[in-house]
Amino acid sequence: MDKKCKLAVIGLGQRGAAFAEMIKSAPGAELSAVCDSSFERATCFLKELGIENTPLYSSVDELLEKGDFEAAVITLPDFLHCDCAVKCCNAGKHIMLEKPMAPTAAECRKIIQAAQKNNTFIQLGFVLRHHPVFRKAIEIVKSGELGQVLNILSAEHIGVMHGASYMRRWHRKMANSGGFILAKCSHDIDIISVFADAPATRVSSFGSLDFFTTDKLKHTHCSLCSDEACRFRFKGEMVRMSDSEKANPTERNFDLCVYNDDKDVVDHQVAIIDFANGIKANFSLNLFAAVPKRTLLVCGTEAFLSADTGTGIITVTSSIGKETQSIECKAENNSGHGGSDQTFLYDFIDCVLTHRNPNVDYRAGLSSTVIGNAIEESRLSGKVVEIPPEAYLY
Repeated sequence: MDKKCKLAVIGLGQRGAAFAEMIKSAPGAELSAVCDSSFERATCFLKELGIENTPLYSSVDELLEKGDFEAAVITLPDFLHCDCAVKCCNAGKHIMLEKPMAPTAAECRKIIQAAQKNNTFIQLGFVLRHHPVFRKAIEIVKSGELGQVLNILSAEHIGVMHGASYMRRWHRKMANSGGFILAKCSHDIDIISVFADAPATRVSSFGSLDFFTTDKLKHTHCSLCSDEACRFRFKGEMVRMSDSEKANPTERNFDLCVYNDDKDVVDHQVAIIDFANGIKANFSLNLFAAVPKRTLLVCGTEAFLSADTGTGIITVTSSIGKETQSIECKAENNSGHGGSDQTFLYDFIDCVLTHRNPNVDYRAGLSSTVIGNAIEESRLSGKVVEIPPEAYLY
């Protein structure tokens, strides 16, 4: 029988649960352990999956002491990434670490140093590199078909309830996430950096909280509020809850009003990034989209490439007389992020089994956090922020 990769999933929230479910049917892998601070929530999920006998641990320390696995999928809240990743690396475990790598560059370096010291590898959760639209767009840009790339315009348009959920979950605190763009859009920072193929040298950003403001607050929690018509009324979106948590979502702030005064993140933001090779990029964070999607425009001297994950279409429009191309990019499976979650997970499993390093490693994680930190510094200071070359060192 072929060897199977023994995996542990740490954190059974929405992302962790999705990966655990995929591991259950993944060729070459077995779900050997799960770890979550809520024993009740984890037990309910394992029962849903029909794998009640999977060993369940309530802390990372207990998992590392008693669990039988060789690699871990870490999907904890961002502010817990560093401690957990360092412990796993020190225990000799390879890790797939959900994006962003960590809220600060200093924490990223701690993780990297632990991995290097213990000869373990880290695959960063930038699943968009496996998205059919971005994978094809990267191929086209790298081929030189656009000529010299000068400008990149990128945007994420987040669905109404998805965006609102960031106003009530742990992401609402910058200390927990490093800011909205880093927490949600480190994917996009990474993709932009792949297209630019050079380190970012300076950034500028503007963003603020102009809709989810406290003057609209009617009550602290949805379950205590009589406004049944509120478009942001909590109905269990974007979280996994145990039966007792569903019965009383207020106890752990699951249904916190989106207009609360307990947050310091923005609800819209733009950023400009200048790269060392002269390429300029613009990124826009938008909530309230009727159709969630990401859009991209890469402007070259010989052609423009536009892409839309909502339609799955890439268009290449030539400025030197070539015929316009329209390319349809289809998902390979039904997993999240246009099918890229599954292909990303399978690539991680292959890395463990074949002892090869991942294509998206800790260097990408550090770079994205460095740029994300600079974007937030610029937003808060109102100044252009320079990124020195040594910022990317580890």
